[in-house]
Amino acid sequence: MYLTIIITILGIANSITAQNQNEKIPGFDLNNLDRSVSPTKDFFQFATGGWQKANPIPETESRWGSFNILYENGQKKIKEIILNTLKNKGPKGSDSQLIGDFYLSAMDSLGIEKAGLEPLAPMLKRIEELRSYKDFPEFFAENRKNGLGSPIGFYIGTDKKDSNTYIAYTSQSGLSLPDKDYYLKDDDRFKKIRAAYMEHLEKMFQLMGDDQKTAIKHANEVFEIEKKLAQVSMSRIDKRRPELTYNKKSISELNQLTPNFNWNKYFSSLGIKTDKIIVSQVDFLKATNNIFKETPIDQWKTYYKWHLIDGFASWLPYQFVQQDFDFNSRVLRGVTQMKSREKRAVRLVNSKLGQPLGRLFVAKYFPESSKKEVEELIENLRAAYIDRVKQLDWMSAETKQKAIEKLKAFTYKIGYPDKWKDYSNVDIVPNSVAHNIMAVGKWQAEDNLSKLGKPVDKTEWGMTPQTVNAYYNPVNNEVVFPAGILQPPFYDPNGDVAINYGAIGGVIGHEFSHGFDDSGSKYDKDGNLNNWWTKEDREKFDAKTKIVVDQFDKYEPLPDVFVQGKLTLGENIADLGGLTLGYYALQKYYKKNGGRKNIAGFTPEQRFYLGWAQVWASNTRPEYVKQQVTTDPHSPSQYRVNGPMSNLEEFWNAWNVKPGDKMYRGDNLQAKIW
Repeated sequence: MYLTIIITILGIANSITAQNQNEKIPGFDLNNLDRSVSPTKDFFQFATGGWQKANPIPETESRWGSFNILYENGQKKIKEIILNTLKNKGPKGSDSQLIGDFYLSAMDSLGIEKAGLEPLAPMLKRIEELRSYKDFPEFFAENRKNGLGSPIGFYIGTDKKDSNTYIAYTSQSGLSLPDKDYYLKDDDRFKKIRAAYMEHLEKMFQLMGDDQKTAIKHANEVFEIEKKLAQVSMSRIDKRRPELTYNKKSISELNQLTPNFNWNKYFSSLGIKTDKIIVSQVDFLKATNNIFKETPIDQWKTYYKWHLIDGFASWLPYQFVQQDFDFNSRVLRGVTQMKSREKRAVRLVNSKLGQPLGRLFVAKYFPESSKKEVEELIENLRAAYIDRVKQLDWMSAETKQKAIEKLKAFTYKIGYPDKWKDYSNVDIVPNSVAHNIMAVGKWQAEDNLSKLGKPVDKTEWGMTPQTVNAYYNPVNNEVVFPAGILQPPFYDPNGDVAINYGAIGGVIGHEFSHGFDDSGSKYDKDGNLNNWWTKEDREKFDAKTKIVVDQFDKYEPLPDVFVQGKLTLGENIADLGGLTLGYYALQKYYKKNGGRKNIAGFTPEQRFYLGWAQVWASNTRPEYVKQQVTTDPHSPSQYRVNGPMSNLEEFWNAWNVKPGDKMYRGDNLQAKIW
């Protein structure tokens, strides 16, 4: 055994035999490796360094990784579907008509230039008609019905404490910059971005017809309102705590919170009736009540005009598009070149008509055999999780029983919905992209508002089938895996089992683990926000998660730029859990099916970790990383590999990691939860 390990480690560095040099791992390209780096020092660089060297970031991107490549391949397939709809256009309301005409409208650059701001004229006129903050309830309701935004967000969602019932929610909104920190923090990075934002606002107002002096005035007015909203906004970290964002109020209580905003008028204008509402951010709502009244109406008009133009900027005349790109892509994310109109049009149609496109996508590209194999993977992971819970030494029998009940109650969706949403009555035309964006927005608003008073539709999907992602939905206690992610490098039907278990198995385990992260663990087996833990067990769990927070707080992807351990905690717990579950599910597979063997000098356990690492292969621009650590609950890619692996004894054993190696977090630093 000792000799086997030594040979394997040497084989990684030196390609010890001709056989190993020529042997291939199905589903993993050995050229991805950087053999100059020891896997015990920096596994991310070892496993993906070759890939990084061979895959520089395209000028049109802020990052480039496995997700991006799979996404771009999906976009090519979607483009092919769109072009086919143009050749075989059906009657009004058919999928092919909706998709084809929306694409034509997005490609109509001459028509967009000629139209100018005319498609937005009715909304601009409506803004001008505002006389005081007392007009806001009707105005916000009109915006909501038309799929437009307001400083107070409103939607119908599942009641977090009664998962079979829909209820109304309010939420904070109203900012243009990615996070409140962009308005409030005083370090050089945010100061530079604020200065660039002010310049961006001024240029956009000039494009709207202002002279320079007026544009500067309007830019300052917008920024001051947004800054006031930022000052009273809940932090992203606090928003992750569901108990803080669940505040059920009667309509009478709601009106008392905001006496300057008449909610009865708002609901009447929306055409809905409700006696209860969940206020996600109470302090924000209280504060906006005063901001509405204290801010002159002319300044509010400027603010609303800006947000209208900003929302459509990518599909207005070219000068607006270019200015929007210069700030939102170049300044915020470091992108140096705009995508072609064709690519942007495909992306737009996919984002607005994702379900009609998805129906055509899965019919052509998703084999039913993949669904069956992924179902087997999921059940192996469920069984592995139950086994892991049973052997925990820190959890009481009472809480273990509840955890196992939750695991057994997990449901899953794979590939695509069993029933599709009907878009046939959406009025899509070939010659006005702004009209089409608004038409879809209006349909989506009507679809959402119509849920109030109905039983929760547990079959509904939160992603389209072609999406390269997956999710856990706590109120349904379900994991969902769209067809888009069930492709290499995540899942290869012809790939090595160990690679697949490390890749899609780790991802499935990740989503399972969200049901037991710092947030998802607060929901019970039925999807209700309900504490099922004993006090002592919760305290032990919180102590273990603090180790994860402390670990990731120390990661510094750029000089003086640190990961936020509290913001990324849920994802980091899920990565740690996903790798653990995937590993033990693989052992279950081999025990049942056999087939264990070394390939290219790598053991099955080593290939398992290579499978996970290749999912996160990526290069990123500094600007992207800076925005990511401020706004994204996911850690930068290198820490999604090195972070969890450095805690796992199974990883140490697979790669002969010893105390003193950088990939070893022993000596009471080890984060071990599930």
